Amino acid sequence: MARRFPRHDSTAKIELTVGPFHATVRQAAIVTSEERRGVEFTFGDGKLVLAGHGAEYGESHVELPIAYDGPKRDVMLDPRFVNDFLRVLDPETNISIEIRDGETAVVCSTQDGYSYVIMPLARDQK
Repeated sequence: MARRFPRHDSTAKIELTVGPFHATVRQAAIVTSEERRGVEFTFGDGKLVLAGHGAEYGESHVELPIAYDGPKRDVMLDPRFVNDFLRVLDPETNISIEIRDGETAVVCSTQDGYSYVIMPLARDQK
């Protein structure tokens, strides 16, 4: 029996291609460290903006054009967990990301039914 994740009316479903998304996540993660591992993912206005802040390495700000013009969605994620999902996929693969808000799990899915859940970081755990 296949299990499904709960769905909410306020969840945004955003389609992305693995290659460009993975490159963007890797670029934003460069400034993270064990103490400050979070990267802010902001979806909206036709782009994904990733912002990282590291005490030792400065800041990163990377943008990726996406086909999403809905309400702005922000979530703080550990880029290591996002990379774990993306690195096993073909760069040409299309995935969907379901995001509700900054406090709810993000669900990443492939077209062949594989799903991966990423829990957000608390804002004070940057």
